[in-house]
Amino acid sequence: MGILEFSSVMREQLEEIVIRPGSIRQLKRAQALLWVDDGEPISQVADRLRITRQSIYNWIEIIHQRSGSAAKRLEDIPRSGCPRTKSDIVDGVVPQLLGTDPREQGYRATGWTNRLLRDYLYRHHEVTVSGYTIQQAIKRAGYRWKRPRYVLSRRPKTWRPAKGGLKKG
Repeated sequence: MGILEFSSVMREQLEEIVIRPGSIRQLKRAQALLWVDDGEPISQVADRLRITRQSIYNWIEIIHQRSGSAAKRLEDIPRSGCPRTKSDIVDGVVPQLLGTDPREQGYRATGWTNRLLRDYLYRHHEVTVSGYTIQQAIKRAGYRWKRPRYVLSRRPKTWRPAKGGLKKG
């Protein structure tokens, strides 16, 4: 039996994760735990995986504290994080604006640009956002930014090249 004293069932579950990982994080954690259980020093395993030793100690603690299968134990727990506030406002406003003409809002442009959208949000909603936030809102709304494609007109039938130009031969 290894240093961590895993049951045979737990060890098989960890080996199964290594064969068919649910995520790269699960794979890394399962590998680290198996290598430490096989007797490798934690510092050596940490160097191999390019992580801190503390991460491995945390995973050891988690695997012993949580219940359920090894895969369930090694999953990330949901994090609270900061609520999205600006993105919610942007996601509500940008799709509506893209369906209108900027001239209706007092701008001297025929199409919305990233800068115009940011200016509108600042003036009317007092929200300062980055260009990236606008890009993401446009993408979530199902739109794509495309530059205009300039198509040259066809030559008139009366056109002929200058003297000495194209020769039929």
